[in-house]
Amino acid sequence: MSMYFYDETDDWPEYQILKDDIHRLEKEYVEIRKKLQEAESAFESEDSDTALHSKVDGLKKKMKEIEQKLDGSISLYR
Repeated sequence: MSMYFYDETDDWPEYQILKDDIHRLEKEYVEIRKKLQEAESAFESEDSDTALHSKVDGLKKKMKEIEQKLDGSISLYR
């Protein structure tokens, strides 16, 4: 028996599912962040492009959703 609770959770499938979900969300967050940076830099050069404006807004909204999911998943893991 281990002294620490988290030392024994490696064998529990529930924690592995949460860890996998967190890693997937983190990867998705990084990809969207890169796309958002590209879209924002393109938007700065062409302020009047409404398609780029809506793309930037959509990516920001998606990032917020992922942040909320990550917060929820991480709070379950702690």
